[in-house]
Amino acid sequence: MSDTVSARKKINVPNNDFIILPRAVEKLLKNAGAAELKVLLHLFASGEYTTGEAARELGLSVSEVESAVAFWRGAGILELSSVKDTKKSNTAVSLYQTYDSDILSAAVEKDSDFKSVCDMVGDLLNRLLNKNDYNSLYYLYDYVRLPADFICGVAELCTQGKKFSMQYMMKTALGLCDDGIDSYEKLEEYLARREKSATSTGMLRKLCGMGDRELSPKESEFVNRWFLQWNIPFELVKLAYEKTVDATGKVQFSYMNSILKSWYESGFKTAEDVRAGDKKEAVESSFDTDEFFEAAVKRSMNT
Repeated sequence: MSDTVSARKKINVPNNDFIILPRAVEKLLKNAGAAELKVLLHLFASGEYTTGEAARELGLSVSEVESAVAFWRGAGILELSSVKDTKKSNTAVSLYQTYDSDILSAAVEKDSDFKSVCDMVGDLLNRLLNKNDYNSLYYLYDYVRLPADFICGVAELCTQGKKFSMQYMMKTALGLCDDGIDSYEKLEEYLARREKSATSTGMLRKLCGMGDRELSPKESEFVNRWFLQWNIPFELVKLAYEKTVDATGKVQFSYMNSILKSWYESGFKTAEDVRAGDKKEAVESSFDTDEFFEAAVKRSMNT
């Protein structure tokens, strides 16, 4: 099989749930034959293809598929791009790239990194992988182009959480990738922050006297921002809590957030940084006040 026949191409599809054709197709119908129509519907339905796959699935010859693709490309209906040139990550993907069994078998046999991924995931799931499993893993490895150690790390993370669904693993990997976590090193840093955040959240719950109740969605949003996104140490959150209670007489996360946002934007990392910042602000405020009175005195002397 030639490289041209087996090379996988990608086309731009407006929607994965419907076959939506450009209006310009209507004007080309009189010049399109049965092969052209079959290929057009197949490509817009699948979103990706190889010439060999399309030929087998449509009952056409390779040359007929190539001719039909050339027809629609020449008319400006199809835009093709190499899957290898695209790094795709989308947690809402409902139609994943599919591969021939021959492609998957060759990948396992010839690519030691991908084989290691398959072996480790199979061990974690405690079962033999099926074709869909291999296809899903190769999608992440070949199409999304995620590193092998990252995929293994995500698989281990999911199984530790008692999540043994391959679909769950894929969505977790893609979600992390969308958040910029696309290497094993970044994954380790994220997990360390998440563990630290869980500990800090528990301490904050105790500090605020929340008992066993769940955090509200808004409270969770604030907590994740402080501990995960901004990576603020607990001592600063505790200090913000104390200032909030002193000022308002109650626990108020929105008020705490305004304090912590100011400290975060000022680059404060410790309570000492905050105290130093407060002293500096007090001094500057004093200078402003002195200048005001001096100006007022001068104005009074000139009147």
